Amino acid sequence: MTATAPTRVELRRAHRVHRSPLPAVAAAVLAFAATAVLLTGTTGPVQTAVVLTALLVVPGTAVVRPLRLTEPVSRAALVLVAGAAVDTVVALAMVWTQRWAPVPAAGLVLVVSGWAALAHGVVTARSSDRASVQHAVRSAWAARRDGTVVRLAVGGGVLVTGVALWVVGTAQTTRGALGEWGLLTAVPPVWWVGAGTVLAVTVVALVDRRFPAALGTATAAVLVVVVYGTANLAAAEPRPPWVFKHIAVTAYIQQHGSVDPAIDIYNRWPGFFAVSAFLGSVTGTTDAAAPVRFVEVAFALLDGALVLGIARALGLRGRWAVTAAVVFSAANWVGQDYYSPQAFAFALFLAVVLVVLTTLRSTPNALGRRIVGVVSRLLRARRAPIVPTCGTAAAVDPGTAATRTATVTAVVLVVLLQAVITASHQLTPYVLVAAFVPLVVIGVVRPWWTALPVVAAPLLYLLPNLDYVQEKFGLTTGFDPVSNATAASTSIAIPSLATTLQSRGVLALTALVAVVALVGIVRTVRAGHGHRALLVLWLAACPVVLVLGQSYGGEGRFRVVLFSAPFLAIAAVHALHGRRLRLLLTGALVGVTTLLFVATTFQAEQANRTPAGEVLAARWLDGRFTADDTLTTVGGFPAVIGAGYPAYLQRWGQVQSLGDLTQWYPDGITPADLDESLADRAHGGDAWLVFSDAERADVVARGTATGAEVDALERSAADRGTLRYDRDGVRIYEVARAA
Repeated sequence: MTATAPTRVELRRAHRVHRSPLPAVAAAVLAFAATAVLLTGTTGPVQTAVVLTALLVVPGTAVVRPLRLTEPVSRAALVLVAGAAVDTVVALAMVWTQRWAPVPAAGLVLVVSGWAALAHGVVTARSSDRASVQHAVRSAWAARRDGTVVRLAVGGGVLVTGVALWVVGTAQTTRGALGEWGLLTAVPPVWWVGAGTVLAVTVVALVDRRFPAALGTATAAVLVVVVYGTANLAAAEPRPPWVFKHIAVTAYIQQHGSVDPAIDIYNRWPGFFAVSAFLGSVTGTTDAAAPVRFVEVAFALLDGALVLGIARALGLRGRWAVTAAVVFSAANWVGQDYYSPQAFAFALFLAVVLVVLTTLRSTPNALGRRIVGVVSRLLRARRAPIVPTCGTAAAVDPGTAATRTATVTAVVLVVLLQAVITASHQLTPYVLVAAFVPLVVIGVVRPWWTALPVVAAPLLYLLPNLDYVQEKFGLTTGFDPVSNATAASTSIAIPSLATTLQSRGVLALTALVAVVALVGIVRTVRAGHGHRALLVLWLAACPVVLVLGQSYGGEGRFRVVLFSAPFLAIAAVHALHGRRLRLLLTGALVGVTTLLFVATTFQAEQANRTPAGEVLAARWLDGRFTADDTLTTVGGFPAVIGAGYPAYLQRWGQVQSLGDLTQWYPDGITPADLDESLADRAHGGDAWLVFSDAERADVVARGTATGAEVDALERSAADRGTLRYDRDGVRIYEVARAA
C-alpha cells in the first residue's frame, strides 16, 4: 500500500557494551616502553616499530575509548586516525613556531596518552561492564562443535595457498619499464592463479553464511593487500611519479624543522608533511622515501575498515558491511591512496563520518521527516517510513554519564579531525562542510552548534592564504559545474588502444556501482527506511560541491568519484541484501568490480613507474643544483626529490622539459632552439641538461620529438657542456656560466 504519515518506531535499545581493560592497559605499557626507547636513544627495526606503533595507537586509544564503539575493526581504524590527528597537531605546533624538537614532543605525547589509557583501563577493570573471558571461551567451544572451526581451517588453508602464489608471482614481476598494457602482461601466470584464489575464497566467505564472519573480514583484507599492494611491491621506486615532490616536502621539513609559505602551496597546507616528518624523525627514518611504497596499502586498508564501520551505522550488518567495504575498495579506481595529503585527508573525512553516524546521530526533526515522507510517497513505499525516537549516540542508556562523555568526546574529535583536514588539504574540508551542515539542518546530527567550528575552520584558514591561491591558481574557474566536471585533465599516459579501453573501463566500473546503488536507494525507501536511504544518497551526492566553481585542473570529477565511492558501495549492497539469488548477485558484483579494478589500475601502471636510474641521478643533482641554475630534461625527470627542492622553484622557467618547450617550438626543437631557450631562461647560474634512455623512448612514443631530434640535442649539450653524470642510462651535462 502507499505510505502515508510516518510511523514512529521505538528502536530496540542496544545491548550494553562489555569491554576489557586489557587493550587500554596494553596501550599504556606500549607508551611507556616507547618512551624508554626514546630516552635511551636505541635504534633498530624493532625500536622503530615500537615507537611508530605507540605514536599511532596510544593517543588514539585515549581519545576513542570513551566513544564505546562496538565494531572492533572500524574502532581500531578510528584509533589509528585519531592518533595520527593528535600527532599532526603536535607536528604543526612545532613547524609553525619553528621549535623543532620531535623526540621530546613524542615523549610528551606518549607519557600523557599512556597515563590516560591506563586510567581508562583501571576504570574499566573496576566497573561491572567489562568483558567476560568465560563467555568468549564458551563461544569458541560452541564454534568447534558446530563445524565452524573446520570451515575456518579449510577457508584459511585455501587463502594461505593463494597468498603464497601471489607472493611468488609478485616477486617474479618485472621491475623495469612496462608496455602499453602495464602490469596486466607483466605479472606471470602464477600471480593470476594466486590472486584469483584469494578473490574466490573472499566471495565464498562473504556469501556463504556457514563460514565464520572473521574469515570474511580476513579474506577481504587480504584481497585489498593483493590488488593494492602488487604495483608498489613490484616497482623498483616509489610511484606514481609525482609522489617525489611529496617526499621532497617531507624531507625539507625534516631537515629544517619549519615551513616557508613562500615556497609553494604545500608549505601553506603542511599538515600531512609535518606529521610525516615528525614520525620519520622520531623513528630515525632519515630517508623520507623509505616508507612510501607501503603507504598505499595502509591507506586502502584503513579506508576499508572505516567504510565497514560506516556501513554498519547505515544499516548493514556482519558480512554485508564487509561486502560494502570490498565493493568500495574495488570502485575506488581514482588512485588517491598513495603518499599524499589527499589520501590522508580522505581517511580523516571517513573517520568524521563514522563518528557522526555512530555517536552524534539523532532523531530527524519535522523538516527531515517531511522530506522522507514526500520521497516515500513518490517511490510508493510499501510501508510507512520508520522514524527512530531515540538516538544512537552510544550503546548505553541515553542520559547517563557515559553517554554524555561519549557525545562530548565525539564533538571534540570531530573538531580535531576537521582542523587537521583543514591544515592538510585544500578541498576535503569543504566536502565535509557540504556533508555535515544539511544533516544538522534536518536534525540528524546534534548538537547543532558542532557545525560552527566545522564550517569556521576552513574559512578562517583560507583567509590568510586567499591572495596566494587567487594569484597562483585562481579561486574559481567559473560557476559552471558541467564545464568544470568535463574539463580536460593532464594525462601522463601514452595514447594507445590500451589506454582507451582503460578509460572506458573506469567509466563502466563507476556506472555499474552507481546503477546498483540507485536500486539500493529505491529498495531501502520502499522498505520504509527512507531516512537511512536519503542519508546515504546525500553523502554520495554532496561531493558534487567540488565542481560547482572549480575544475581543479580537470581532476575535480575524479575527486567527486572518490568521495562518493564509499556511499555508493553501501547503497549497492543494500540493493543485494537478502538471500538466494541476491547472494549470487552479490558474489557477481564483488567479482566483476574487482576484476575491473585490476584491469584498469594495472594498465595505468605503464605511466606510473620511474626508472631507478633516474631517481639516483635526481638525488645526485639535488645536492648540486642552486637557486640560479636551470634544468632542461627530455621527459618527466624527477627533479624535485629532496630537501633542496625549493632551489628548483625560485625563478621562471627553471625546470622545463621538451614537452614544455614544444609550445614555443611546435615544428620541432633544434640545437639552436635549445640554445635560445637556455639564454632566455638564464638567471646567472649553470644550465643542467638531463638525457636518459627511458625518457628518450617515452617522448618518441608520445610524438613529442623524434629520436634523431633528441640525439642532436644531446650532441649539442655534449659540445657546449661537461658530462658530470653517466650511470644507468642517465647522463647529466653542465653548461657553466661562462659557456
